[in-house]
Amino acid sequence: MASSSPLIHPSLLGRLWRFYPSSVTIQQYTAVQDTDGAEIKTWANLAAHIDLDCSKAAAGGREIQRPDGTVAVSPWRIAIAGIYASITPKMHAVLGGVTFDILDVQHDSQSKTTYLDCEVVT
Repeated sequence: MASSSPLIHPSLLGRLWRFYPSSVTIQQYTAVQDTDGAEIKTWANLAAHIDLDCSKAAAGGREIQRPDGTVAVSPWRIAIAGIYASITPKMHAVLGGVTFDILDVQHDSQSKTTYLDCEVVT
């Protein structure tokens, strides 16, 4: 019986450094209360999700329905080298000093790349 080998060699992403010329940091929402009990929204870097190799490209304006029912247009797609299953649409991605709202998260069929459909936080 022949053994099956992966379609994508495990060291491939390390050899494709030109495809991932940037780095992205993923941030998660943290709520703290001020002295009056009001909630203050803060964002903190997600552990093990700092300076991940990535690339950014225009996504063509894909419409994405948010959990609250509103529709957002995703003009950007960030491709991250590796699978990061803990990234969710409620997080932020910070790339090149620009903060993006993550609207959707997808993974390739070979479990090698994580795709983030995003919009710039204004």
